[in-house]
Amino acid sequence: MLPALSASPRSGVLTGWGNAWLAGLVGLDDVITQVHCALGGEAAPHTLGDEPLVLGLGALRAAGAERLRLVLPVPGDATGLPGPPEVNRDAITAGEAVLVLGPNPPLVLVPGVVVHGPAVEGRLESVHWRVLSAGRIPPPSAGLRAAEHELSDAIRMTTAALLHLDIASARPEVLALLRDRGEEEPGPGLGPGHPPAAHALLARAERLSALLDLAARDDGAAVTASEISRRTAALRSLSAAVRRAYEAAYEAFDPSYAAVRPPR
Repeated sequence: MLPALSASPRSGVLTGWGNAWLAGLVGLDDVITQVHCALGGEAAPHTLGDEPLVLGLGALRAAGAERLRLVLPVPGDATGLPGPPEVNRDAITAGEAVLVLGPNPPLVLVPGVVVHGPAVEGRLESVHWRVLSAGRIPPPSAGLRAAEHELSDAIRMTTAALLHLDIASARPEVLALLRDRGEEEPGPGLGPGHPPAAHALLARAERLSALLDLAARDDGAAVTASEISRRTAALRSLSAAVRRAYEAAYEAFDPSYAAVRPPR
């Protein structure tokens, strides 16, 4: 089974708007509003540590938080995780985490989700970020340009592989999502202070995460074990590139871009 990404990872929204708040570009109420809007509405009670989210963020700032970094690990790829091993295991299990730079030692926020109410009534999710001590500060992502290049290569390779397996004819919507469509809508998780290239890269990655979600539902037109294996390998390569694109987009925060409007 391929690892899945939501359109806006829970920890991504917290990272994008949290960095803008730490840099003084938005107020704390703006962060809380954006997190609630992205994660299920104002009725969903989110927490950080043992406190409501608003108080937990204040405690992070008091502890010396200067910058947040999104990490999207999967089994077999713990790149970007700071250790120790038990913290890495928790982050891999969650599929996402936030590295908090500034405190000594640095901190890691690992989300857990509680679902409230039956699906027929419209379920709400509340997210509870645990605060853990990190072992080190890992190197940052390779940057926007490297992530864009890797994503483009992965798209070409995946498209070629699916066409070779004749999967695209069985699922034309998969091939449609692989096609570049020019200008992208801005990624919703990024607050002020991200360059236009970051918004465009995140939007592209979000579109491709929808493809991965669609492709993960079955084996497409692949029939033999060999075909299924080749299809899975192609999609796994794309999934890794999408994860790194998410991380690079959020890592590209720079307060000097606060006055620059995202692409439309």
